[in-house]
Amino acid sequence: MKAPGAYAYVGEPTRNPFRFLLALWRSFRDLTDTHEVAIVEIGFARSRLGRRFARWEGVVSRLEADPRTAEALRERRSFGPIDLDRLGRMPEGSLGRVFAEHCRRRGLDPNLVRIPGDGPVDRLLDRLYGTHDIWHVATGWGNDDTGEVGLGGFYLAQLEASFFVFLLAVVLLNTVFLNPASLRPRMDALVAGYRSGRAAEPLFGVDWEALWEVPLPEGRRRLALEGAEILGEGIRAAA
Repeated sequence: MKAPGAYAYVGEPTRNPFRFLLALWRSFRDLTDTHEVAIVEIGFARSRLGRRFARWEGVVSRLEADPRTAEALRERRSFGPIDLDRLGRMPEGSLGRVFAEHCRRRGLDPNLVRIPGDGPVDRLLDRLYGTHDIWHVATGWGNDDTGEVGLGGFYLAQLEASFFVFLLAVVLLNTVFLNPASLRPRMDALVAGYRSGRAAEPLFGVDWEALWEVPLPEGRRRLALEGAEILGEGIRAAA
């Protein structure tokens, strides 16, 4: 069993091509399988081909140029690990309390991935993975298929990274071959997530520690997320 606060997966790309292909197949069949999706995402994002395709350096440049996100990118200390026990003792309805209860209810591990390295791209990826589940709760997008697509659209709008186009292409292939009936709700979620991401404050630069004890509706208001269209199961209110 993983010790509290420990990371389940230190994000070095797997060197076993068969393990990568197995993870790709499993995540293709189930878009919500976080362990397998993490292996695929990290394997591609940190590979030579993936870095060239994703153009992370361009994302870094845009974040560095925005005073709302520059400090988070310069931060040398890794975000997390997240202590769910501490957050679970926070006031009812606060972002931290809702986040802890949501993770426990869904069996989510917010400390799934730690990306090693001290370069700006590594710090970017480390923070994105470390805060992924927080983005779910803050934006209101759930952890079902529709929610993952909606949050993918949100990421694309906020970061403008080609990497998320790759992920959404995998979703589209999954839709065409395995879940054709989900085409409309997924595309609707993609559009809604993209619109919400364009309208919201940049979440990459948020000081989440300063928001943990803030009521969730108030936190969403501060981040210009209040009233955003959410499809699927969603995380609509305090748990």
